[in-house]
Amino acid sequence: MSLDSEATFIFFGANEVVRNDDSHYPFRQESNFYYLTEFDEPGAALVLSRGESTLFLLDHDPEMETWTGERYGIERAKMVFNVDQTESIKKFYMKLDELLRGAKRVYFRLDGNVSQNMRVMEAIQRGSRHVGKGSHGALPVQDPSALVARMRMVKDDSELALMRKACSITARAHLHLLKTVRAGMTEFEACAEFQHFLYKNGCTDMGYNPIFAGGNNATTLHYVRNNKVLKAGELLLVDAAGEVDWYTADITQTFPVSKRFSPDQRKVYEKVLGVNRAITSMIKPGITYRELHHRSCELITDALLSLGVLTGSLNENIEQKTYRKYYMHGLGHFLGLDVHDAGIYDHRGSDVPLEAGMVMTNEPGLYFRDLKGPFGGIGVRIEDDILITANGSEVLTKELVRDADQIETLRVE
Repeated sequence: MSLDSEATFIFFGANEVVRNDDSHYPFRQESNFYYLTEFDEPGAALVLSRGESTLFLLDHDPEMETWTGERYGIERAKMVFNVDQTESIKKFYMKLDELLRGAKRVYFRLDGNVSQNMRVMEAIQRGSRHVGKGSHGALPVQDPSALVARMRMVKDDSELALMRKACSITARAHLHLLKTVRAGMTEFEACAEFQHFLYKNGCTDMGYNPIFAGGNNATTLHYVRNNKVLKAGELLLVDAAGEVDWYTADITQTFPVSKRFSPDQRKVYEKVLGVNRAITSMIKPGITYRELHHRSCELITDALLSLGVLTGSLNENIEQKTYRKYYMHGLGHFLGLDVHDAGIYDHRGSDVPLEAGMVMTNEPGLYFRDLKGPFGGIGVRIEDDILITANGSEVLTKELVRDADQIETLRVE
């Protein structure tokens, strides 16, 4: 998909965020900006106009570079990055009038930077006066996010290579945990083991804040304290992944802190695994996310009925959405530069079918937070990363062991 050649596109990168103590938070480039430029310094802007690209960036500043590191600079950036022109960010607003000249449309996303928004809109208004208000009228302004999201949904070979690497390293890190976690460790110690494995084997960052949730903590979907002691007889839910050069994996596994699952833990685990595998078998071009999610709800409801957690008929429970007390999230999401990646699930009321080259997660779960009885306090989620292929799908996280018997074989005493 190509961008509108009669339009001018304006994108801003992320800025550095300074803490109250004058130290800096780790910098992460705005994802759409990185996708279009692969430029990873703060304070930059990109303008696409009349078939040419102009990257605006910070000048060399020896004093600042002493503190924050070397910058690419104007000349070197033009050689390194695939852009037609590079300019100092100081010249951005002066050059913008020229780059807007002749545009029939403008794509620009208003964000939280009010001053920046106002100055860009003033330049667009000047461009409108230049065009005139006859047959053309004022320049229309649209948000480019949906267009870039469409582009980002289908990964090319270079993106998939990074994602395969991230998924492989992450899957092996999860296997490492199966062999090392034991009762008495804290969740944070387990997290440290995981992170060490990622960085040692080629990941460049964590994909997102990791979840290491022992026992009842696993029934909190976004539990991130990771500071409790792991106890024998409990389960550990680990939702954590690494990224490679900005592209991330996203894997969840659940396993016993002891050597073996209890009978009730195994029942819940195998029900969730059955849903995960059934959904994987359905994923192919042409099917929609809504269809997959709806089927997962049917399968989860059937599992809850067979466990005795729900009563009544399948259709009645589906209609009343009784499953939502125990399965309250969606089946998955798109994956790529962001863990919840850019993507369009429906367009103007119509579901968008999956296409070859898209990557999504498949992560059914059951969470018995307030349930009385044998399953109370059990939380299980099983998440894989799935590439849609021309004829079906490929599990990018296939290196990770999923069968309960195989998990127990790898567990430490």
